[in-house]
Amino acid sequence: MKKVGIIILVIVFLLILCLIPFRTVQKDGGTVVYSAFFYKVIVWHRGYTNEQNEPDFITGTDVYIFPFNFGEKQPE
Repeated sequence: MKKVGIIILVIVFLLILCLIPFRTVQKDGGTVVYSAFFYKVIVWHRGYTNEQNEPDFITGTDVYIFPFNFGEKQPE
């Protein structure tokens, strides 16, 4: 029984580790990506110039849950 308890404790610890996000900042005007194994949250703040050559920004938040959190995402 002691072995089963240790195995359960290790599994719970690994699941908690999979929920801890890593923060990365993109060099596109301030976009921040929080990514963990089970999810990814992207806070968009991308700068660009529009048709009138004026600065503009894309802002918003996207949340992706496992298994759709892998790969590069682009704002729509």
